[in-house]
Amino acid sequence: MSVKMPKRVQKSLSRPLAQRVIGKIRISGPIMASPSRYPGMRGIVTPDSVLRKIQFAQQRGFRAVIFEINSPGGAVVASKEIADAIKESGLRTVAWIRDIGASGAYWVASVCERIVADPCSGVGSIGVIGQHIEVSELMKKYGVRYEGFKSGEFKDMGVPFRKTTAKEKKVIQDHIDELHKFFVSQVAANRGIEPRTLGKYADGRVFMGEEAKRIGLVDFLGGRAEAIRQAEISGNFRHAFVYDIEDLREEFMFAVQALFSQAPGGIGRGAARELLERAQRNPGSWLPGNLF
Repeated sequence: MSVKMPKRVQKSLSRPLAQRVIGKIRISGPIMASPSRYPGMRGIVTPDSVLRKIQFAQQRGFRAVIFEINSPGGAVVASKEIADAIKESGLRTVAWIRDIGASGAYWVASVCERIVADPCSGVGSIGVIGQHIEVSELMKKYGVRYEGFKSGEFKDMGVPFRKTTAKEKKVIQDHIDELHKFFVSQVAANRGIEPRTLGKYADGRVFMGEEAKRIGLVDFLGGRAEAIRQAEISGNFRHAFVYDIEDLREEFMFAVQALFSQAPGGIGRGAARELLERAQRNPGSWLPGNLF
């Protein structure tokens, strides 16, 4: 059961008390640079949202933060930005992987001081993927032809209207290989594992928690209680309570979008835009939390 913390209690959090608080930040869903690229899709994790929650914990002097991860990963740069924000936060950090902490989400977990996962959690998937649909045969069937005008040999590389050439495939694969090399180097440095050793497991596989612990991707097996215990050990303190840091803007704006989608276009967009701008002008007020 969780209890809403009144604003007056939030404001009265003194430093001595805050030093006994563990913050909890959820990273649940695909990691993307911006939710606006996927209108109507819920559960998108963005660097801006996570950074606001980290700043909330910093401003109130929380002793440690648990990152509750349940994500398949997502965009490379967005994952890196979240990982960098955690690394630079100066907080004691624990990653708690629930059902899945894969790909970019595992990159995020790897920067935390300790990683806790359930024996049945899916962990890893250290790899990079690039894909697109190619419809040239379908176009040919209906008599549709593609003509492209470009200033460089690779400018229209990856368009779905023609087959990818051998040279283009090599360029794309080289790019993916470079990203993969960087991904492995970052996780290896974060986890203190030799890149060559990590490379044996960085083939896109998802490991169960038990196996992930054996090969060094996870430190401890357990759930919420173990994550809290590791946060206490990391920060060398006994916690008073765990504060669930939430961003009500995410839920609120989804509800607004659904509501105004039924209104005439101009009215709906204008009202939603005004509400969003007000929220952006005063972001702190949208970060209440729950105790549990």
